[in-house]
Amino acid sequence: MIVTKHAENRIKERCGLGKKSFQRAAEKALTEGIPHSQTKGKLNKWITSLYFNGSKANNIRLYGDKAYIFHDQTLVTVIQIPHSLVKGLKKMVKS
Repeated sequence: MIVTKHAENRIKERCGLGKKSFQRAAEKALTEGIPHSQTKGKLNKWITSLYFNGSKANNIRLYGDKAYIFHDQTLVTVIQIPHSLVKGLKKMVKS
């Protein structure tokens, strides 16, 4: 798995993780994160818009309150999920 320089900066900025945690965070998001196909409602629409707006994004995973955007096995960036959608995400995780 490759973590781009841009993704490293975003993980540091948005997740508050140190340099040694970048690879581990990306792997955990890819393996344990919620894929686009398992979402529904407004959350699904938001992820779909991310997919079509990012030309390289072909694998978006939701983990915690962040969206990890991958191109194959390369982490491209990390985006904060809007607060209004986090509640729906927590309900999906419980069920």
